[in-house]
Amino acid sequence: MQPPGWVNVDGSNRAFLASKLSWLDQAFVKLHLLAATEFNRSTKYLNLRNGLPYRDGSVSCIYAGELWEHFEYADAARLTAECFRVLMPSGVLRVCVPDGPVFWGKYVELYNEEIAKPADARDPSRLVAHVQMFFDDICTRRIFLGSMGHSHKWQFDEVQLVDMLAQAGFRPVERMKFHESRIPDVESVERSDFLIVEGVKPA
Repeated sequence: MQPPGWVNVDGSNRAFLASKLSWLDQAFVKLHLLAATEFNRSTKYLNLRNGLPYRDGSVSCIYAGELWEHFEYADAARLTAECFRVLMPSGVLRVCVPDGPVFWGKYVELYNEEIAKPADARDPSRLVAHVQMFFDDICTRRIFLGSMGHSHKWQFDEVQLVDMLAQAGFRPVERMKFHESRIPDVESVERSDFLIVEGVKPA
């Protein structure tokens, strides 16, 4: 459920199903074709590639939890600029995404463990599983049920994400800790302790 004072905006197929065709979404859940979701009739379904339907300087803060990675890089940059446009002066954009170096750092760790062994003692199974995770959960997959057609389309890191917000005009832009924010009630919406970057629209 969305906390009081927040508007849950989403452009995924699942958000459309749960907000526009809630009876069908509930039927899919009962048939165990889909897991339960917090999207509901109060969710505002939007194609975020078409911009945000808010006036310039009309929004106090934006929290984007595990969203930016569902866009190609250029689309994410355009959405970041849109957030800058609609935010009030001193408004905050906070973006939380999976951290690329953590994922690929684990890959390198697994690789180094195996390559250090004699060739006949190496076991590629953990490397295969880790790379498979990338293609199953990160690369674009057009599957209607399951991912609902919205798998990850980009892999972010601190360098890319900080630069993206800075290029849009946010100052300052910095990496933040879980639940540490200029947004007073961020703990009511933030659930993942991934890569978190926060930018402020200059006053």
